[in-house]
Amino acid sequence: MINVQPVWWKVEVLTLYQVIAGEMAVRGRVQPTLNDSEPFIQLHNIATTPLLPGAPRLSAIPEGSASKSMFSAIRTLEPEPPSQDTVGMEMIRRYLLFQGTTFTVKAATDFPVGADPNLHRELLFKSRFFHVIEATLTVVGAEAQPLSWPECYVNRDLVVALYLS
Repeated sequence: MINVQPVWWKVEVLTLYQVIAGEMAVRGRVQPTLNDSEPFIQLHNIATTPLLPGAPRLSAIPEGSASKSMFSAIRTLEPEPPSQDTVGMEMIRRYLLFQGTTFTVKAATDFPVGADPNLHRELLFKSRFFHVIEATLTVVGAEAQPLSWPECYVNRDLVVALYLS
């Protein structure tokens, strides 16, 4: 068995009341790491930005753990190279509004041209964290400006409603 050393990705995580910035260890690709059965992500070099009153502002925290079930969305600060499975594949773009329990995401996502449009929702929800691009994230009840993320992974387990156009 080959022991693959992790790559440390700089990430930002939108939670219920703060944005957590740090470094996350990934063996392989980011999405499978998010979707594996491990309930926690280990983070290094952590800082937090509060979005709601009472949330802590932390900086220079060497390490910590965060529950993936509480992630609204997560992004890598550097784009991940495309998967070899999708290189050269013709895609169609659809726009979505994801209403979560405490946040909304307006974004786009790509599907293979041959995929039945009636199954696009099922394709998104196949994974706990699904990929979107051109995302605008808003925390319900927060005074903070919406976040604009070029791409991120959204937690389907927090869905209230999903609209595709």
